[in-house]
Amino acid sequence: MATAVTDPIEPSGPKRRRRRARREAAAAAIGNGVHAGSNGIGDASVAVVAPDDASAAPVVLEAPPAEPQADEFRDLLGQAVGLRLDAVSREFGGGHEMHVAALRNVTLDVGPCEFVAIVGPSGCGKSTLLSLMGGLDRPTSGHVYGAGLPLGELPDRDLSDYRLQRVSTIFQTFNLIPSMTAEDNVALPLTLAGVELEERRKRARHLLALVGLEDRASTRAGRLSGGEQQKVAVARALANRPGLILADEPTGSLDSAAGEGVLKLLQDLNSRGATVVLVTHDPEVARHARRVVRMIDGRAIELDAGKPTVRSQEPVDPAARMQWRDTLKVGLGSAGRRPLRTALTTTGVAIGIAALSLIVALAGGLQDALNAPALVTSQVHQVAVYPVADAATPAFNQGTLDTLAGLPHVKAAWGLIGMNGTFAATPPIGVTKPSTPPSGALVSLPLLGRSSALPSLSAGRLPSSDLATEVLLTDSEAVSLGFRSPPGAIGTQVKFSATSGSLVPALVRNPVTKALTLNLLVVGIVSNNYMPAGTPGALAPNGLMRTYWTSLAGVNGWKGGEYASITLLADSGLSVESLRRRVEALGFQSQTFGDQFRNFEDLLGKLRVALLGLALVALLLACLGIANTMYTAVLERTKEIGVLKALGARSRDVLLLFLAEALGIGLAGGIVGALVAVGLGRLGNAAVDRLTQSVTGTGFDVFRTDVPVVLVAVLLAAMLSCVSGLLPALRAARQDPSRALRYE
Repeated sequence: MATAVTDPIEPSGPKRRRRRARREAAAAAIGNGVHAGSNGIGDASVAVVAPDDASAAPVVLEAPPAEPQADEFRDLLGQAVGLRLDAVSREFGGGHEMHVAALRNVTLDVGPCEFVAIVGPSGCGKSTLLSLMGGLDRPTSGHVYGAGLPLGELPDRDLSDYRLQRVSTIFQTFNLIPSMTAEDNVALPLTLAGVELEERRKRARHLLALVGLEDRASTRAGRLSGGEQQKVAVARALANRPGLILADEPTGSLDSAAGEGVLKLLQDLNSRGATVVLVTHDPEVARHARRVVRMIDGRAIELDAGKPTVRSQEPVDPAARMQWRDTLKVGLGSAGRRPLRTALTTTGVAIGIAALSLIVALAGGLQDALNAPALVTSQVHQVAVYPVADAATPAFNQGTLDTLAGLPHVKAAWGLIGMNGTFAATPPIGVTKPSTPPSGALVSLPLLGRSSALPSLSAGRLPSSDLATEVLLTDSEAVSLGFRSPPGAIGTQVKFSATSGSLVPALVRNPVTKALTLNLLVVGIVSNNYMPAGTPGALAPNGLMRTYWTSLAGVNGWKGGEYASITLLADSGLSVESLRRRVEALGFQSQTFGDQFRNFEDLLGKLRVALLGLALVALLLACLGIANTMYTAVLERTKEIGVLKALGARSRDVLLLFLAEALGIGLAGGIVGALVAVGLGRLGNAAVDRLTQSVTGTGFDVFRTDVPVVLVAVLLAAMLSCVSGLLPALRAARQDPSRALRYE
């Protein structure tokens, strides 16, 4: 366990009393300037005595003549941090890389409230030394203490807390996130610390006002000038009330006027109680500090040695962490920076989820369709019976119908009665009556209460009962009767006179010698496709046709051949095959219309397998696309990862940010894919309806897209996206902050 390093015993006597007096004066100045109603830097006129030089002139902060306003944040700075480096060395490279010794046996003390400048040429180790002080890097040998904590020995979690709560770094290159506004950049440390939204907004605006950028709060950082970006970086450094401010060449990218303003700001922060360590190669900049440390070839040479006073810091509350709402917001915002790449990846997820959703909808919908009540009376449960090919009379009589109706599992039975004859009707006014009555066939309908395999009407309605004297006229027969438009025949009376008691007079000899006229009311119009062989004519109720045939048979002496075929309705779909075998055992031919439907079901099964393969391939490609997108994002945002960790983000925070980005892509793809599946399912149901109506007489929802299916699809997309983005997120979380900040 790491132990805190305490101060050596301070000297006694007048020197100790003077030091204590200076500290009390500084503390009083901080309390008067901040706690007693100041709004921060520049908002109150306060004379502050420098802690290390009692003879120095007071630093006066001018303020406009206005009533002091209460500072809602109580203070700008935390407890001053002391630093100590004991024989610290830092080496890079090794193995296949070039070996570089950045620091060589550096021993240095920086007391609390000191302002120290580290000067030296480029490459002498200044920035490396600053990284060690800020907890961004660990020494190869030696010990680094900050706030009494052995930084080189702390676990990453505690080191992140140190950076979040104790130290802030002002980078030479600003290291702002360009896609975020100035306000969001300043509030980023507060976001990482789990501060509520309203409070961090107030503090961010307050800090921007301190540096004179309150009117640029909503401007994206990438659109600010260099001087404005540096001011935003300074404001961000004060967000979490640090006790140690590390400034890496803060004036290197600024003109002389802006640079002087930043240096005065650092002096003011130091006078308020912050420890400031400034890295520069400019001697003029270094003169603003109270102490100067020169770096040469990785070694530190103190021009004015400091006092060995590394103070053990008072404990702070455990660091709160970023809330889940902020994690999602920042992660989704990162995905929105690359709209084209994100859209392409989302499309891949949507295709896979849409295919999977369609497969699930197809499986559930088809099962419901096969168990639908409409199928109980449809052709799927029917067995059509025909005479054998070499029968003396290729037709059935009533006795055969009664025998077949008595078989087990027969729910209902009816025969197909067909006659040839002539039709007559009174044509509309202005239309010439045909000189010769048009011929046609009159065919019986299935039982209205027992079968759903009824014809689709182009106009009108079905007969009201099996005995009603009503008829469905074919469109071609209506035209032959003189009606210009077939629907115009609805509501008129037609007369049918049979000339033969069978559909094929040459096979069944039932000639009509004594004709009987049947008066019928036209109630509907159907297509010729519903007639045997597509002949013109009409469809009449089954009971009416039996009565008419019986009347004709009585006056003409017919002995049989009433039914061209017989239809048996099974009591369940499972009994269709057994009923079919019994019919064939009696010596008849049979056909089940379920065979046609089952062929269609087989086609849908093959389609299901094809869609499953497509879905798996699409999901695999989508997962690879997400992983590739996230890996690319890690490379593009390596420096941003370094900034987040420098501001105090833990590895867990970075991991969750990238997982939130992957989750956003997955959710978007899942929602789009589910909506596409719903739309395609509706189109598929419409297409299947047209195919099945000719078999079942009704339509079915073969694709059943229920709400649970949609929700599961969206959740599956989110889960797969998180799994695909896990490895890139882990790589981002393991980035070393010091190397990430140097990444170009």
